[in-house]
Amino acid sequence: MLLSLLLLAWSGAASAQAPAAPALDICPDNMSAYSGSDEVVQCACSAEATQRGSVWGSNNYTADSATCRAALHAGAVRRQGGPVTVRMSGGLPRYIGTTRNGISSSNYGAYEATFRFDGDGAAPGQAAGGQATAASPASSGNEVCPDNLRAYAGSDEVVRCACPAEATQRGSVWGTDAYTADSSTCRAALHAGMVGRQGGPVVARMSSGLPRYIGTTRNGISSSNYPAYEATFRFEGERVAGSQAPAAAGSEACPDNMRAYAGSDEVIRCACPAEATQRGSVWGTDAYTADSGTCRAALHAGAVRRQGGPVSIRMLTGLPRYVGTTRNGIASTNYPAYEASFRFDGLEASGPQLCPDNMSAYAGSTEVLQCLCTGEAVMRSSSVWGSNSYTADSGTCRAARHAGVVPMTGGLVELEMLPGEARYPGTTRNGVTSANWQEYPAGFRFRGAQNVTAGAPVQAPVAAALRQQGHVALYITFRTNSADLDISAAPVLSQVRDAMQADPALQLRLVGHTDNQGGPNINVPLSQRRARSVQAWLVQNGVPAARLSADGRGQAEPIAENTSEAGRSLNRRVEAVRID
Repeated sequence: MLLSLLLLAWSGAASAQAPAAPALDICPDNMSAYSGSDEVVQCACSAEATQRGSVWGSNNYTADSATCRAALHAGAVRRQGGPVTVRMSGGLPRYIGTTRNGISSSNYGAYEATFRFDGDGAAPGQAAGGQATAASPASSGNEVCPDNLRAYAGSDEVVRCACPAEATQRGSVWGTDAYTADSSTCRAALHAGMVGRQGGPVVARMSSGLPRYIGTTRNGISSSNYPAYEATFRFEGERVAGSQAPAAAGSEACPDNMRAYAGSDEVIRCACPAEATQRGSVWGTDAYTADSGTCRAALHAGAVRRQGGPVSIRMLTGLPRYVGTTRNGIASTNYPAYEASFRFDGLEASGPQLCPDNMSAYAGSTEVLQCLCTGEAVMRSSSVWGSNSYTADSGTCRAARHAGVVPMTGGLVELEMLPGEARYPGTTRNGVTSANWQEYPAGFRFRGAQNVTAGAPVQAPVAAALRQQGHVALYITFRTNSADLDISAAPVLSQVRDAMQADPALQLRLVGHTDNQGGPNINVPLSQRRARSVQAWLVQNGVPAARLSADGRGQAEPIAENTSEAGRSLNRRVEAVRID
């Protein structure tokens, strides 16, 4: 028993005297003291030290980078810290910044000394839960892409790297296809369609700076305009399946707006994707402020349809005002003076222009305007306030009828803008009732003689009306109770043919309408035959039959009362309706 107790005592004493593993020193804040050496330093990072200091580089770090924060960035430790092995080496010509493991490092130029972590992190290749490093690349043998490519400015290098999924959602982007060197690399790659949201490998080629960078929205990413910048990058290779590329072969997608071209008289040819026609605000009509949504303005102007397409845009100087209207389902807004404008080539109309819906855009001026009121616009259910002088927001052509300067079938009007008045009294004149209104900041009145004698309905310019409103009433004559075209119909039908030849994508539905003479049993088939007569004339004159359809509604959809010959003449029409 005594021997056993002695043996146990000896064993415990021997155990207490066994040498402990040597404790590692705490890592220095940075490795600058080891500059110029190739030493290997083993030390320990505390949790607090992983959150302290600045870091320059990736995998290779400047010697003055915070040691333990660099270790977390590299994946050599986690946030709670731990032991690391740091290897010193000579300086490098550049250090590339990236974001890894919640730490953003920065770019830097040449520096005198470098360190990296042996093993590039915990085996295998990274600390548990850390992001991939150069020793364990993100995909296909590529290193993780830098946050931006500024470190390569001034070179023509080709950079091959891999974008992690989270990097495609981080940072700002300036430009389209060609990007400023400080744009977020992976977010630009998603914008360009080179990767999806899940990321992937990319190839970026550096080049010199450009005088401007154009912002667009693609693949859910909005890039911004930017003026001259010192360096540029572009991506090489194929876009990923399903990404949004330029909308037409050989044509880049249009900028979100034209502000980048302000101050120039350039002509820009580009393509509007369908989704861009529904995005952005628009100020003006025909001439638009440079910050208007480019493709939404194109739809408003009738330069494209909802499915988009190519456009030619001409930059203009600023205008003193921009007039808002509603066209093609898009409401543009009035705006005062703006520094630069644009319009779409190929949409210029000759002859009188259709009158604005109201004159609000001209408030504050003393301008005199001439414009055309169609019979349809005269009969439209617009509100009118005042008599002789009208509030600027009164329906222009309805007010013209109230004032007696056009008959119900329409005509050319001349009007002048006026300062606001203290009151606008309402009256009933020429079949139109205007309302009272108190003080209003601007008004207008009509010039010229009274004209209440109805003639033939005023024909709207066909191409302009189709482009602006999507439909036009064709006032063409047929023999009584017949679908045989009168020879006088040829000039209007020629306008339709010319509009369709000028726009090969234009398709029309022709809808015949009659007055109420004869009753529905006669008028419905008569209206159908008349629409088909117009269709047949167009086909005989070179319009493909596949671009036309014909129907008739008889007397069911009048636009004027049928109690006078003038009203009946407005109702006897063939509507040409654009099919989008």
